Amino acid sequence: MQATQLNTTATVVETREIAKGIRLLRFAIAGDPISVEAGAHVTFALPHDGQLIHRSYSVVDDGQGPDMLTVAVKLEPASKGGSAAMWRLSVGDQIQLTGNDNSMPVSYGAQTYVVVAGGIGITPMTGVARTLRKTGKSVTMHYCARAPEEAAFVDLMQDLLGDDLTLHYASAGATLDTKALVAALDRATILYMCGPMGLTEAIKSAWAEHGLPPQNLRYETFGNSGTRPTRPFTVHVEESDRTVEVGEGQTLLDALLESGHQVLSDCRKGECGLCKVVVHAADAEIDHRDVFLSDRERAAADCLCSCVSRLPGGHMSIRIDGIPHGRSD
Repeated sequence: MQATQLNTTATVVETREIAKGIRLLRFAIAGDPISVEAGAHVTFALPHDGQLIHRSYSVVDDGQGPDMLTVAVKLEPASKGGSAAMWRLSVGDQIQLTGNDNSMPVSYGAQTYVVVAGGIGITPMTGVARTLRKTGKSVTMHYCARAPEEAAFVDLMQDLLGDDLTLHYASAGATLDTKALVAALDRATILYMCGPMGLTEAIKSAWAEHGLPPQNLRYETFGNSGTRPTRPFTVHVEESDRTVEVGEGQTLLDALLESGHQVLSDCRKGECGLCKVVVHAADAEIDHRDVFLSDRERAAADCLCSCVSRLPGGHMSIRIDGIPHGRSD
């Protein structure tokens, strides 16, 4: 689906912690119901330091009617923005919905589907699995979490999928063997995936290794799941000759915007490349948390997507202007 602009008021009717660090929020929609496809996310306008910030969260399909909207939000460590603001909402609070988009729409051309979810990545997969099962497709799900207490919507998915749901808890040593999973797939199978960067990259690598059709691998990642520690760092902006501090719970993009710099942006998930900036020097290896840059661009280490990628501490020098906002290869 194409991105849809919204100006819709939503009222919190339920909020509760459903797993360790994960809060469910259910909203009643004022006026006409909004149309939300399986796998879609909705953008909220959230109060933050006297202004509004816009954050997107995947919609949970838990069988509620079209006049209800459900999301689940993981509280990020040291968050001062989106997740913390969502967790502060109480029953009766009203909030504006400003957008509705889906970067991973469901297609129905195959007969067999595999769904892989990691951690909070289960949220969009609830809708994908339910929609495919309703159409009579063969659907199996692999749900990965660190521990049972950190897994959300397990009962919901067990009721829907029964024995076609496999749980993988790292605390029990039951991690997902991504290579074996992909090796066993038929070429006509479509795999949907949402999870942390490590899980996404492992399946992408196995998929390419086995020569499976690229168009049959559909995925969404959450860009805050890097491969290196999340620590504060500093950035020298060449245009302004100023140094900007980026906090542990802050993205480079937000730090730049809050310090008065102008940066193009859209998805805020490391998918569109619009917020890409030039890196002229860095005293630590860049933690690329996007799914936009090519392997060549990552290896060159001369740019990054400022909405998600960062340094694991240290200092870097960047230039905001003068870069093509798209793929270079």
